[in-house]
Amino acid sequence: MNKIIKGKYLIDGNGNKPKENSAVIIENGKIKDITDANNLPKEGYEILDYPNATIMPGLIEVHTHMHVSPEPGNYEAALNDSDTVLAIRATDAVRKTLMSGVTTMRDIGSKNHIAFPIRDAVNAGIIPGPRILLAGQVITTTAGHCNYFGTEADTLDEAVTAARANIKLGAEWIKIMSTGGGFTPRSNMRAAQFPAETLKAVVDDAIRLGGRVCSHAHGTIGVENCVKAGMHNIIHCTWLAEDPDKMFDYKENVADQIVEKGIYVDATVATGYMRTFRDPDFNEEQARMFRDPGERASILQDMRKRGVKFVSGIDSGMLYVRFGDIAYTPERMVDVIGMGNMEAIVACTKTSAECLDVDNETGTIDKGKSADIIIVDGNPNDDIKALHNISTVMLRGNIVKEDGKELI
Repeated sequence: MNKIIKGKYLIDGNGNKPKENSAVIIENGKIKDITDANNLPKEGYEILDYPNATIMPGLIEVHTHMHVSPEPGNYEAALNDSDTVLAIRATDAVRKTLMSGVTTMRDIGSKNHIAFPIRDAVNAGIIPGPRILLAGQVITTTAGHCNYFGTEADTLDEAVTAARANIKLGAEWIKIMSTGGGFTPRSNMRAAQFPAETLKAVVDDAIRLGGRVCSHAHGTIGVENCVKAGMHNIIHCTWLAEDPDKMFDYKENVADQIVEKGIYVDATVATGYMRTFRDPDFNEEQARMFRDPGERASILQDMRKRGVKFVSGIDSGMLYVRFGDIAYTPERMVDVIGMGNMEAIVACTKTSAECLDVDNETGTIDKGKSADIIIVDGNPNDDIKALHNISTVMLRGNIVKEDGKELI
């Protein structure tokens, strides 16, 4: 049945002030109109009224690993679990992601390509989950970051072939590891894994085949190589110095190039923060560092002032980063990057949809777009933490969670 959703406030995702006493008219899974709640059709619609809540576009999560357990022992599980166990875990992960208010997710690294049948099962209505975009297996070097759920490639030709293999399976995205990372012992977060020429070859060939490319980059050399390659999306962008005696090596001119080239940045600002209140082995000094990241916060704030476009990645599946944790991303965008509440909301909806190239379909509440809508108790424009209180979730016009109760 066609629906009308009424709420105290409506946030459309375009950065406008919340509208009061508004309603969204939904027909055949799409948004037909946004109108005054006092001027509604008299019949033909089911009216859903949330008088103390805010209507918003569904959140978008650009950085998940659906097959990885976020609990202690996750590295060993990623190495040793069977494909059957990985698929069962991924089934649970996409459901939790949807119920947390995420109506579109991108998975950027799954072992043995198990994400493809999971996406097919979601699309067929066999299991619940959000709209899913995939990268398949990551591309890394021999012994490189996430080699245990990636394709190892050491030459330019091998990297391009690995990218083509993922696109052949149906990936919209390619993920390539520009540097090492913390989830892979000895992979070296500060050093480059691929030269810029290899990254550019992968980007150019992916574009030829209708795909896009994102890259994990902790070290500054890796960030620079991504920018030279014309990467669509840089993950982490941590600016770690090559010199192990230094922490950061931030380069303002490279940040300006990120802006000029329109590269989106997923700074994963909430990922380490999750451990401060979930990891029993964290001491107070470690927790303080993650809660107040100091120089990194200053770097991110400078990037924001320069015009860098940040998107909403939390790296779901990493230790203590669970698949219902999306609300911590806008919260930390406000606390760490210095965004205003509405700016963070737009980053997690419209801007992330633009990054994923699905903004014609979703990301805002506008006429003709998919009815991907969440209901938030309270007003996140006043208090960004209200996004932890998502009571109702609608995907393509179908309510999957209502007043806190999961319906599917």
